[in-house]
Amino acid sequence: MPRFFKTKEAHRFNYSPLYWDPEKEEREHRIRSIEQEMGVGTKTRPHSSTITRGAFRQNTSKTRIKANRNSNRRIILILLILLLIAYIFLYR
Repeated sequence: MPRFFKTKEAHRFNYSPLYWDPEKEEREHRIRSIEQEMGVGTKTRPHSSTITRGAFRQNTSKTRIKANRNSNRRIILILLILLLIAYIFLYR
């Protein structure tokens, strides 16, 4: 069932790191995954994360398109309901 009221979105921040080497990060990720497979040098880090850089930006275009489509459908539905109500009141 479509929602008629839009909830607030999360705040977006434009943080850009001072320096980022994507090749180094990919290389370290490969080394860590190979070490995990071999069971060598497994370190337990208390603050490790499985979230990779850019993971939040991968599907933003798809979700934005879907949100726009849902918004347009909601507007069309509201207009149809209002036209039906106007028809009932004016012609009956």
